[in-house]
Amino acid sequence: MVRSNKHSSTRRRRLLARLAAERAQLLWQLLGLDQELLTRTALFPDSGWTVKDLLAHVAAWDRWQHRAMTAMVAGEEPEVAAVEDVDAFNAAAVDAWRDRTLSDVLGELRTAREAWVTWLRDVPLEPFFESREHQGWDWAFPNCLNVQWQHDAEHADQLAAWRSELALKSDTGPKPVLVAALNAGRDELLASVDLIPPAERTSRPVCGHWTLKDLVGHLADWEQVGVEGLRHMTAGRSPDLAPIPDIEAWNREHAATREGQPWETCWEDLQGTRDQLLDVLRGMDQEKIDRSYRFPWGPEGTAYEWVRVFATHDREHAHDLRGAASRERRPSGED
Repeated sequence: MVRSNKHSSTRRRRLLARLAAERAQLLWQLLGLDQELLTRTALFPDSGWTVKDLLAHVAAWDRWQHRAMTAMVAGEEPEVAAVEDVDAFNAAAVDAWRDRTLSDVLGELRTAREAWVTWLRDVPLEPFFESREHQGWDWAFPNCLNVQWQHDAEHADQLAAWRSELALKSDTGPKPVLVAALNAGRDELLASVDLIPPAERTSRPVCGHWTLKDLVGHLADWEQVGVEGLRHMTAGRSPDLAPIPDIEAWNREHAATREGQPWETCWEDLQGTRDQLLDVLRGMDQEKIDRSYRFPWGPEGTAYEWVRVFATHDREHAHDLRGAASRERRPSGED
């Protein structure tokens, strides 16, 4: 039985936020890796898997978990037989995508996760938290989600160790990976935004004295800078933007400008600037993404690094939001 719909709904949102955060962290490990490393270099010498193969494996488990959960909600048993031989299941998943491109596999990874998470959000709370004993394990959905985010985290750690061992560091990489990481960082941000109750969006501090509305406006303002600069790079020139010598002063000035704006305006701006950024990025060829430009805040860098800054910005503030959400407001006198 679900004892409190409010409590259970909050718990589900936290689980989904953790799922999004670990997926973003997994994809973050791919930034700065070149096509050769991602698609032809063995990540696991014993299996010969490449990074691309690993991603196909991760997507396959998202697909299987989605099917298993759908069956359980319908009152059926999950198809455990399909994964009883884990090695065979993994090998088949990798073989199915072996001859596909890295872009194809990244697309499958995103499509599989989007379909599953969209479905999870709509599952009624009662079946979501229902205990389901099967073969000595409780298949309650929170347990299943814990397994999935831990799976992503395990592979993210493996990738980080691999990078460290090879001393891998680069200021560019394939555009599909950059787009995938950008999308994953935004998914993490939106799942973290969902942790703040709508009634508290304009009143509850979530980052210093900033409310969620302030933070959303701040992200949109910086991303507009990103859009303008990237458009200039698409034209083959350095971003022709005014230097920003004092970032904190810039933040205060723009926050003051947005102070009287409603939530809806800030939210629409956040969505709109991201759409613009993706549109410009999709129109850039790899040569312009790899090229180095002079940045308005000092150092030179590639268009790849420029976009990565704004992706990182999402993830940093997603972390702030999860921290704020963990500090639950309690009614006066409640333990």
